[in-house]
Amino acid sequence: MKLNPLLLITGLLLSTGTTYARDARQQPAAPPGDTLHLPLSLAEKRFLDSNLVLLAGRYNIGIAQAEVITARLYNNPELTVENVLFNPDNSKWLDLGWTGNNIAELTQVITLAGKRNKAIRLAESGVKLSEHEFYDLLRTLRYTLRDDFFRVYFGSRSLRLYDQQISSLQQILGIFDEQLRKGNIAASEVLRIQSLLYNLQSERSELQRELQETITELKTLTRVPPATPLIPIWDEPGAGFRPLHALHFQQVLDSALINRQDLLAAREGVRYEQLNEQLQKALAVPDLTVGLTYDKQGNFTRNYNGLQLSMPLPFFNRNQGNIRQAGQRVAQSKVLLLGKEEALSQEVMQHYLTASQTEQLFANIDTSFQDRFSSLIEEARNNYMRRNISMLQFLDLYNSYKETLTGLDDIRYHRYRALESLNYIAGAQLIQF
Repeated sequence: MKLNPLLLITGLLLSTGTTYARDARQQPAAPPGDTLHLPLSLAEKRFLDSNLVLLAGRYNIGIAQAEVITARLYNNPELTVENVLFNPDNSKWLDLGWTGNNIAELTQVITLAGKRNKAIRLAESGVKLSEHEFYDLLRTLRYTLRDDFFRVYFGSRSLRLYDQQISSLQQILGIFDEQLRKGNIAASEVLRIQSLLYNLQSERSELQRELQETITELKTLTRVPPATPLIPIWDEPGAGFRPLHALHFQQVLDSALINRQDLLAAREGVRYEQLNEQLQKALAVPDLTVGLTYDKQGNFTRNYNGLQLSMPLPFFNRNQGNIRQAGQRVAQSKVLLLGKEEALSQEVMQHYLTASQTEQLFANIDTSFQDRFSSLIEEARNNYMRRNISMLQFLDLYNSYKETLTGLDDIRYHRYRALESLNYIAGAQLIQF
């Protein structure tokens, strides 16, 4: 009985299409070994609990809080004691008796012009600034984490499609080689299959390389060991998920103005520079030093005691340079804040339009397309069996199947990337998925 290669080829193609359509609705199978199945919630928990960049960033808050402690401290009093080393009158060393002399001074610096309170307020503003910077770092890293997660999730699905098609083509190529030796098919058809196989292997290699960079970043963010295989686990929202139907541009903008930590940091930066300017002006006022003096017999009377007051005279240095510098920084911080506010409005509009366009594109996609594609391939097989289409047309349909399904995964990825970018721009999780 002569083997019909068309039936074998079609069976392999149908198997590939059916397998991917089924796998697209399931989570990827885990390879053997210590594979980490990573749901999105677990990825975020690992990130919050153990990410080293985040942990290091928290220390900046503690460092700033220590500055507040320092600012609250008063100046220490200073005690000076002096005693005669050698008394030539009685040839005594360190004469502590009646004939010796000793002097003691106790001084205390008293800060004027409210320098201490101004320094405290400046340090407290520094704490708030550090907190805003930390939470902005958290916002940025969380966006990177979620974007990497979705990129790996949908990229892995595309890789599985490539693997299935490459495996199927390798089997087909083996059958074609056998049929070529028997003289049942032309050599050009074998070359056509080989060319398609090499193209698929090259495309898969490029996708794997790009995906590996993202996987490495995702592992770094979640502190997963480099040798541990990682499989993202996620339940994609259903067809009824339409997040922008009840979310308008003004809501996103209002959220950004309230919650964006980089904007809050810019506002606090203006206040910080204003407080610093106040402190620099206060530093132009000299501090007062108060002291008590005791002199046993080195003054006009024995057992002399006195009160001393001292203060630098601000004839030349009145902190003019630092005051001017602080004023320039205040003006600079206000300009930076204005630029941040104007840029934020533009960013919100840009990302909202991008998300809206992506949602509109996704809404026009027939979600049953993947399930119906296997039927389309079967219909193509029947047409090919009746010689209504050629071998090249049939294989082109096979190739377009790969391009279409990977394109659908790419659309899905960019949909969730756009929605996550909207959360990032808003400074809050306005869209939950």
